[in-house]
Amino acid sequence: MHDTHSAPGPAARFFSILNENLWQLVQINFIFLLTSLPVITFGPSFAALCACLSDMVRMRRRDEPVLPRYFAAFRACFLPALPRGILLLAGTAVLGFSLFWYGSLAAESWFWVPFTALSLLGLIFFTGIAFHLFFLLPENRKLKTGRPDFSLLRAAAWHALERMKQTLAGLVIWSVLLAAQFLLLPATVPLVLTLGLSIPGLVMAQACLGIPENA
Repeated sequence: MHDTHSAPGPAARFFSILNENLWQLVQINFIFLLTSLPVITFGPSFAALCACLSDMVRMRRRDEPVLPRYFAAFRACFLPALPRGILLLAGTAVLGFSLFWYGSLAAESWFWVPFTALSLLGLIFFTGIAFHLFFLLPENRKLKTGRPDFSLLRAAAWHALERMKQTLAGLVIWSVLLAAQFLLLPATVPLVLTLGLSIPGLVMAQACLGIPENA
């Protein structure tokens, strides 16, 4: 006999999470922007955002207010996430500039097409591993300092490879959502301030974490 109560698909589950946590997503979107304003604090802010999104996807701590959870994760992840956030911003900027630079050269000569492709692949893998790393970071209770933890990096790389299809699909949707907001500025400013970053983040949370067994 077929199971008549099959689990919902990824899209249905995403909109279910979105509907259930809409106001919380607005709150963490705004506070993430606010705590990221110094730029140097991007890492702890991103780790706190990932921790809250992880709770939503895994259906944990649903009765607790989201802002205290955000700030608790921000404090707990501050030291380990601080250098990682700087590296994430720097690495994304370098790879993004390389992609733009080689892409402009490839428009004039086919010689630069392989370099453009390598830059794109590098950006995809770097960003994908970074997302998995920051979703793992709040769960790592043993990490108390900003010293490198290569076991965590290996775990993030392994998770990214294990969920490569989902991670790539999530990155495509995440990129499209962010690019659309950027290209339509300033009309999208209200969206950026309310849900413009938390919804793409929720897309990546579901892509990286999958569906919990008890869902």
